[in-house]
Amino acid sequence: MHVMHEKDLLEPSFPFRLFIINASQFPPHWHEEIEVVYVLEGEVRVVLNSRLYVLKKSDILLIGGGDIHHFLTQQKNNKVAIIQFGLSIFENFPISSIDKRFTRLLAGNSTDGDVPVDVQVHRELEQHIVAFIDEYTKKQQGYQLALKARVFDIGVILLRKVPMENYVLQEKVKRLNKLERLENVFAYVEKNYEVNVTLSEISKVANFSVYHFVRFFKDTVGMTFGQYLNDFRIKKAKVCLLTSSEPITQVAFKTGFNSVTTFNRLFKELQGCSPSEFRKSKN
Repeated sequence: MHVMHEKDLLEPSFPFRLFIINASQFPPHWHEEIEVVYVLEGEVRVVLNSRLYVLKKSDILLIGGGDIHHFLTQQKNNKVAIIQFGLSIFENFPISSIDKRFTRLLAGNSTDGDVPVDVQVHRELEQHIVAFIDEYTKKQQGYQLALKARVFDIGVILLRKVPMENYVLQEKVKRLNKLERLENVFAYVEKNYEVNVTLSEISKVANFSVYHFVRFFKDTVGMTFGQYLNDFRIKKAKVCLLTSSEPITQVAFKTGFNSVTTFNRLFKELQGCSPSEFRKSKN
């Protein structure tokens, strides 16, 4: 889940997934599946294709295949439902969200001036999302069929009422090339985050000069490469803190930090607490 491209996310025989979580910092990633973010409580900050969305209760954010997105560290408590479903369920209706401008915010309580509020579409989608969550949570007899029916209901609404322009061929080629470069970069980080990763090295992986890589990465992902690398290492450090009794110093060095002071400072900036406090709170 840490690499940029989340592959084989769903089982072909059961192409649905539901998370009900307290959304927190998560590195940039993308996948072919459609993702629906529905805010149950509080406020959530999501960066999607370099744009920041501040979501409030009842807001619905649609994320298409190939859309680069990540959650920022949240300043307030929240609860979010994330529904992911594969396009294989539409096998008789050829749809490819990776070929379309799919992203859209359907506001329930936020007041984003750039996004037209479609009350009726929001109400219809919300109804089916809530029904999907209820079926997935209770798992009563035949719930798989009910989930498929709800996803078809959502699919009909998206096809009929949510504008999705096709990318022209040139845009599609450029988009896929961008995703391929990013996948190479994040695969490299996955394998080498424990050691020093320089801009010169990572620029070569993306087949860019350092100057062009810095601009490409910031424009595409919405953060600098250094910020991403630190976020990624902190994510790995959190796993170490929860699954081992290794000293904080060892965790810092193991996850690519040369300075414990830097590790502690960045951890607190991103998580709102020190590594030791984080470990104690989870235990």
